[in-house]
Amino acid sequence: MMRVTLSDRRPSPTPRSTVEDDDHTEASTATGDSPAEPADDGPQRTRVSMRPRIVLAVLLAVAFAGGLAFAGVQFFNQRAEETARVEALAAAKRYATDLSSYDYRNLDGNFRAVEQNATGEFGEQYRQVSRNLTELIKQHQAVSKGAVLSAGLVESGTDRAVVALFVDQTITNTNSPQPRIDRNRMQMTLVRQDDRWLVDNVTLL
Repeated sequence: MMRVTLSDRRPSPTPRSTVEDDDHTEASTATGDSPAEPADDGPQRTRVSMRPRIVLAVLLAVAFAGGLAFAGVQFFNQRAEETARVEALAAAKRYATDLSSYDYRNLDGNFRAVEQNATGEFGEQYRQVSRNLTELIKQHQAVSKGAVLSAGLVESGTDRAVVALFVDQTITNTNSPQPRIDRNRMQMTLVRQDDRWLVDNVTLL
């Protein structure tokens, strides 16, 4: 009969590596720590780095829009001033011709042409002068034709302008049947009222 001795049946040794791995796992579980994972903050860094660029782009857009608005206002103002200069100069030439032209056969029409293009104060002054000259002009059957030789702006703005003009008057009357030429230099002040240029003052130089 075969005998089996208990002391001869020893348990086989457990591999050391397996025990150590199990111990490490249990320790990690007990402390609540998990194996470290590599940090991945790429998208967050991208968002952070993009913010200054977005702000800069917005500022540039606002600055560009502001620059366009300023340039538009400047362009509009320049165009308005240029238009005012052209219109004021043309009006001054026309009014100077009216002032220096008259015909004893149509004085009312001549005087009315001036008054319609004058401010209230200058229109009243002109009426007083024209009334005083009416009888004299009719008596001598005087006729005058005015011609503007040259004109230039002394001052200019969108609502006020001063123009210097050289005006010739070709005059005939009973005392001087042959036409004579009177050369005049005048300075005319115009103001803009109700979108029209009006004579506000005239000074002979």
